[in-house]
Amino acid sequence: MADFEVIIVGARVAGASLAIRLGQMGRSVLVLEKASFPSDTLSTHQLSHQHYLEALGVKEKVKELGLREITRMRTYIGRSFTDGEREGTTVIPGRASFDALLMEKATSYECVSFQEEAQVRRLVYEGDAVTGVETVDKKGKLSVYTAGLVVGADGRHSTVAKEANARMYDYEPAERPVFYGYYKGMTPLPEPTVEIFLDEGRIGFVFPMQEGLDCLGLEIHSHEFKSFAKNPQESFEKVFRQMYGMEARMEGAVLEGKVVGTPGVPNFFRQPYGKGWALIGDAAHAKDPSTGLGMNDAIWQALLLAEVIQKTTHGASFEEEMEAYHKERDEVLKPSYDFTLDYIRSLRSWTEDELEAFRKWASNPLLVKKQVPVFADMFRERKEQETDG
Repeated sequence: MADFEVIIVGARVAGASLAIRLGQMGRSVLVLEKASFPSDTLSTHQLSHQHYLEALGVKEKVKELGLREITRMRTYIGRSFTDGEREGTTVIPGRASFDALLMEKATSYECVSFQEEAQVRRLVYEGDAVTGVETVDKKGKLSVYTAGLVVGADGRHSTVAKEANARMYDYEPAERPVFYGYYKGMTPLPEPTVEIFLDEGRIGFVFPMQEGLDCLGLEIHSHEFKSFAKNPQESFEKVFRQMYGMEARMEGAVLEGKVVGTPGVPNFFRQPYGKGWALIGDAAHAKDPSTGLGMNDAIWQALLLAEVIQKTTHGASFEEEMEAYHKERDEVLKPSYDFTLDYIRSLRSWTEDELEAFRKWASNPLLVKKQVPVFADMFRERKEQETDG
């Protein structure tokens, strides 16, 4: 008899969310995490799908983090910008606190067990089916745990995916290096606003977190990575201060921790299941962080997989349910995947004519008045085409 119904490798957003849902369903679960909690991880930060927090039963706990609720977005091109309301509210949680909060919720269910600093070394097989994992702790002790299903929620470099030989497809190499840091004391806008700077082919981001704390991010040109990596904070702040209004707003701001970065995030899908195993989160699908969809995608996958697991415990075919899961996952995530790649590849320095056109559009109410009806017609026609299709 297996030790657990489900073993989840990875306790970040995807793995913790799945553990919560399975805990709500009364399934016996072991969550294994190589890091100790609370701890940070390189990640996107936007959590725009607030109903996910309700489904996980953590909405009130997230409110207690004191995060500013963001209802506006501002986009800068050169020295001009547009500003408007977002569709819905978003919050920007730090991963150290948010991941720990999720795992605290998961372990509130007696059927969910959690081991930190437990590195999965390999999968355990019976024939061609995965039946468990072998782990090693920080003292070097080896342990074997068995389960009816092993779920890899262990990131882009997933051990579970590697051990299961999960097929990768629609692969595109990393496009852009990414750096970010947390800054205290930056001058805020009047209302909490996600800010995007499209400047010299780079993207700058300002994400308001708790009062007085902001996450600043930069996607830079690939050839700039080596120079940035030599002195991340100096390079990061030099570029950010050149963006419109940021020199004054960053005056007196203090970096909390370090500026961290990566040469880039590869883009791919992986086969999300096989005999005795499944993948969710970045282990199953990853894309450039410029569109800020990582956490939302991870939770969505976890909620969907939990439904599949519940069905299979009531007699449904694992193969049939997971094939349907695979199809739905790709149908839902492929459009945003393609959009993200198109978006990041389209970035370049603006021409003087383009900057002038945007300046006039952003500053001239009469021009906006003439163009908005045209845009409205375009959106209406697109919706009609989608409905007809």
